[in-house]
Amino acid sequence: MPSESTPEALRALLARKSLADARHRGALARLLGVTETEVLAIQHLAWAGALTPGQLAAQLRLTSGGTTALLQRLARSGYVVREPHPEDRRSTLLRLTPEAERDAGELHAPLVRAIDAAAGELSEEARATVAAFLGVVAELGEHHADELVRAAEAGRPRIPRVPVPGLWA
Repeated sequence: MPSESTPEALRALLARKSLADARHRGALARLLGVTETEVLAIQHLAWAGALTPGQLAAQLRLTSGGTTALLQRLARSGYVVREPHPEDRRSTLLRLTPEAERDAGELHAPLVRAIDAAAGELSEEARATVAAFLGVVAELGEHHADELVRAAEAGRPRIPRVPVPGLWA
C-alpha cells in the first residue's frame, strides 16, 4: 500500500471526500424533501449569499426554463426568496430564507463541528499547509470544471432551425 503522503494517496483521499459529498447531498435532498439539484442550488446560494437567477442557472448548467421551475419549487418549499436587485432594476436576487439556513444548517452542523475539531487538533503550521493545498485543489477543480463546461458547450449538437412542413401546411 502506498504511503499516505504520495500524490496518488492524496488524490485518492480527495476522491473519497468527493464521493462522500455526493452521498451527503443525496441524503440532504431526501431529508429536506427536495431534489439533489435543489440541494446544489441551496449550497450555491449559501456560499454566495445571493445570486441572480442567471448566475444560479450558470452554476447549475440549467436552462432559463429549468431554473424557473427549480426556483418555483424552492420558493414553494420556503427555501428561497426573490428580492429586488439593488443595482439593476430589471433583475432580482435570490437568497435563502431563514428556514432554509436553519434546516440545512442543522443537517450540516455535525459535519462542520467534526471538521472544525479535526482542524483544531492540527498545529498552526499544519493548518497553514493544509489550507494552502486545499486552496490550490479548489482552484484546480474550479478551473477544470470550467474547461469541461466549455468543452460540453462546444460539443453540444446544434439543432437545425428548419420548419417542419406538416406544422405549416
